[in-house]
Amino acid sequence: MKCTKMLCQECATQWDGIWHCASCLGTARGATVERSPVFAWIGVVGLSLLFLYLGARVMVWTGAMIAGLF
Repeated sequence: MKCTKMLCQECATQWDGIWHCASCLGTARGATVERSPVFAWIGVVGLSLLFLYLGARVMVWTGAMIAGLF
């Protein structure tokens, strides 16, 4: 709580284990953090490339196993 005023039971709200008044809670909830999605896209591309590589390895291995049967 940032305003340090006395709280009554009706106007106090617990958020993250701390009791806040209505005005402090409104400012805390209104503050948003803008994150860049660059790291998420890098992770998605990296994971896609990994799955592509593993899928190709499995297909080659399966083809070799099937070819060894005949």
